[in-house]
Amino acid sequence: RYDTFDTVANTNAVPTATVKARSKLKDSSQFWNWQAGLVWKPMENGSVYASYATSATPAGALVGEGAEGNPLAAGASTSDLQPEETVNYELGTKWNVFNDRLALTAAVFRTEKKNTRVLVDAMTYQNAGESRVDGLELGASGKITDKWQVFAGYSYLKSELVDAGLTGRNGAITAGAASASGNQMPNTPKNSFSLWSTYDITSKLTVGGGAFYVDEVYGDTANTVYVPSYTRYDAMASYKLTKNVDLQLNVQNLTDKTYYDKAYAAHFANQAAGRTALMSANFHF
Repeated sequence: RYDTFDTVANTNAVPTATVKARSKLKDSSQFWNWQAGLVWKPMENGSVYASYATSATPAGALVGEGAEGNPLAAGASTSDLQPEETVNYELGTKWNVFNDRLALTAAVFRTEKKNTRVLVDAMTYQNAGESRVDGLELGASGKITDKWQVFAGYSYLKSELVDAGLTGRNGAITAGAASASGNQMPNTPKNSFSLWSTYDITSKLTVGGGAFYVDEVYGDTANTVYVPSYTRYDAMASYKLTKNVDLQLNVQNLTDKTYYDKAYAAHFANQAAGRTALMSANFHF
């Protein structure tokens, strides 16, 4: 796929001796992006795959969708407008065991980025240089019995700010940028784990519950600000009124635990929601 990006940022700054008011920054970039994959089935119930893919995302790509309110921090330079370039390598395997009752997955991967964007404030991103994440993912899902289903997943992410860039660079790169090289990337937990299970008490009533664990994460490339790890517990119950209609109650954060699911470079973090109950009606046709 051939991508071409033209990005413009208008700055209505108050003029000073060195800054002109209403300045306009531009960047034009072109890329060939592609993906290749290979799948091998050594047995009927299993497969091994390898893939390689590249992509490029311009600054502010999701502004029109409301996902990024202010994609660039104040004082952005032309280099901050350059697209984020990503290369991903992955090797994995998938197996169905116990007469296809249980599906097992495993994968190792590496994701490399140039012009990496990091979240430094609420919906505000900065250019942080080159980064790399080496990861491992394990998953299991299936039926232990005809009524009992289990879903489990684990991931390990070793992230690194490979090259923080030159001293004085705009964005997340400040006068102390050189010391940030080799640090862990913001909001990237080393370990995370999830376990979810449901059980059909009757043909109409189903209950379920699970736990979710996330390691501590840093909020800045200097690794000076962080939020601690947390474990959250959720539960659900659903009831089939008819073959076409069912009701479902989900309760998130059962223990009403106070925890933070995102850290920022400044001295604050995003507090996650407390105990939350959601009732929904589902219609099947």
